[in-house]
Amino acid sequence: MTAEAAEAAPFLYFAFGSNLDADRMHIHCPSARLITTARLADYRLAFTLESKRNWHGGVADVRPSAGDEVWGALWLIAAGEGRALDEQEGVFRDPPAYRRITVEIETAGGDRVRCRSYQVVTPDATGFAPSPAYKQTVLRGARALGLPAAYIAQLETIADNGFEGGGPA
Repeated sequence: MTAEAAEAAPFLYFAFGSNLDADRMHIHCPSARLITTARLADYRLAFTLESKRNWHGGVADVRPSAGDEVWGALWLIAAGEGRALDEQEGVFRDPPAYRRITVEIETAGGDRVRCRSYQVVTPDATGFAPSPAYKQTVLRGARALGLPAAYIAQLETIADNGFEGGGPA
C-alpha cells in the first residue's frame, strides 16, 4: 500500500481512557464505529499526565508492565478524522502531550490486531488522581462496552481527586 493510500484508508484505534465512552469518542470522530472490545497485554493503566484545562486531574496512559493488561475499545475511524484525534490527544502541542503508538491487541474473539493508540510523551512517575468527571466518563464507557467485571471493579477502586466540575471542552 502506498503512503497516499494508507493516509486515505480508515484506521483502527484502541481506546482505553475517556474515549471508551461513545459520546466522548464521537465529539472529535463522528465516524467512529465500535468494532469490539479488546485487551492490551503487558501494559498497565496509569494516570501520568495532568489535564489542567479540561479534566482538572490525571488522564489515562498505558505503560509497559509485564503480566498486566488494559481493556478497551477497538474503533474504526475514517482517515479524515485522524488529525482531529491527534489534536484531541495533544500530539501537536508544544510540548506534545501524547504520541501515536502502534500496539497489538487481542480482541474478545481472540484475534490479534495491530492498531493505533496513544501514550504520554513525558509521563510523571508519581501520577495524578483523575477528577470524578474523568473517572465517571471512563467507567460509563467501560460499563456500556461490557468490559470484564473484574476490570471494571479495578477501575472503580481508582481514587479521584474530588474536584467538582471538569469535562471536555
